[in-house]
Amino acid sequence: MILYLDDEPINLKLFELMFKGVYDVVLSQSPDEALGIVAENKDLSIVVTDMKMPVMNGVEFVKKAKELNAAIPYFLLSGYGLNDEINEALESNVLNGYFQKPLNRDRMKEVFAKYLQ
Repeated sequence: MILYLDDEPINLKLFELMFKGVYDVVLSQSPDEALGIVAENKDLSIVVTDMKMPVMNGVEFVKKAKELNAAIPYFLLSGYGLNDEINEALESNVLNGYFQKPLNRDRMKEVFAKYLQ
């Protein structure tokens, strides 16, 4: 099961459509709701989060989520490119990976496959 967190409904729908029938996808528009899913769902295999959100950014979300479940691989998806905060999170293994928007379904499937074996 893959959790995708994004504050934009259109991005949630796009992610769902791209991976429908490939993975069991759970969507969340709220970091607080997503944290609840991470805490309560033992079937969660991967978490993907958008970077830019109003309440907390993606790196902040992943840091909180890792306190609840550090075993899940966490990926960041951003349309703004790498910055110091993202690079630091990648180098310190807070994040397992980074994807640039627009979504590249084949690339994401390739990376996810390494974690879903």
